[in-house]
Amino acid sequence: MPNSKVLNRYDPTQTTTLRNNFAREMRKRFCKLRGVIRKAIVDEDCFGLTNNNLTTFAEMTTPGRGAFAFPTSAAKVDAFMEWLEEQVNRGILETVRIPQLGQPVQKAWTDIYIDSAYRKGVHTARQKLIQFGYNVPSLEETGGIDVVMQHPFHADRVGLLFTRTYNDLKNITNAMDGQISRVLAQGMAEGRNPRQIAQLLTKTISGPVGDLGLTDTLGRFIPAQRRAEMLARTEIIRAHHVATIQEYRNWKAEGVTVTAEWSTAGDGRVCEDCAQLEGREFTLDEIENMLPRHTNCRCIALPLDKTKRE
Repeated sequence: MPNSKVLNRYDPTQTTTLRNNFAREMRKRFCKLRGVIRKAIVDEDCFGLTNNNLTTFAEMTTPGRGAFAFPTSAAKVDAFMEWLEEQVNRGILETVRIPQLGQPVQKAWTDIYIDSAYRKGVHTARQKLIQFGYNVPSLEETGGIDVVMQHPFHADRVGLLFTRTYNDLKNITNAMDGQISRVLAQGMAEGRNPRQIAQLLTKTISGPVGDLGLTDTLGRFIPAQRRAEMLARTEIIRAHHVATIQEYRNWKAEGVTVTAEWSTAGDGRVCEDCAQLEGREFTLDEIENMLPRHTNCRCIALPLDKTKRE
C-alpha cells in the first residue's frame, strides 16, 4: 500500500478547485471592468472626442455620452478617474451587507473564499493528526466545523486573513488606477481616438503592455488582472496553512505536541527552493511564516508521521 503522504501530491492541500474558482472570479470582475471602460469611451464617447451617434443600452453602468467632455484634458482625466474608482469599488472591491447576530455587517466578497480555505485547512489538520497517530478526536466528535470555527484563535486568525486579502487587492487596484491615469493622459496628449484610448486602458488592466512604457526599476510589469489572479491562488494557500498551524497549536493544551514536516506537490512544477525543503522538520513557530513560500506556492505543513516512526 502506498505511503499516505504521497497521495494527492499534485494538490497536497486539496484546494485546486477553490483556487481556480477564486482566480476565475477575479478574472471575471476585471473583464467586466474592461468592458465597462470600453463601452464608456468608445460606445458612449464619454470624452466627446467624436460626433458619431452611437446607441447605448439601458443596462450599462457607463457615465453617459459626453459626460467628461470638459475643455481640458486634465479635467477629463480627473473626472474619468473619479468614475473609474466608483466602478472598481462596485465590481472588484465589492462589499455586501450580511446579517450577523442580528446586526448587518460589511463583508468583502473575497471573504467567502478565504473562509472556505481556512475551514479546509482545519479539516485537513484534524484529519492528518488522526491519520498520523495523534490522539485527537474527529471534527464530528467535537461538534463539527462550525463549532470549531468559533474557537477564539480560529476566529481571530481568519479575521486577519480577511483584512489582509482585501487590503492586498485594494493595493493592486490603487496601482492600476495610477497606471490608467498616466496612460489616459498620455493618450490624450498624443491625440489618440476613442478606440485607441480604450484599447490602451484595457491593456493596462490585462496586458500585454509592451507599448505602454509601464515597468518597474527592473523592467518588469505584471498587469492588475494577472496580479489579482496570483493573489487569489496564493491567499488560498496562506489561509489553509494558517488554519492547519493554528489547529496543531490548539491541541498543545491537551498534551498533543506537533512537529511539522514540509511536503511539496511532488511534481515537475515544484520550484528549487521548495524542493530543498521536502521532508524537513520544523517547529510550529519556525514554519508558521514560511508558507506560502512564494506566489502560487502549493506546499503544505503536515504533522510528523508518528505511525511511520513507530
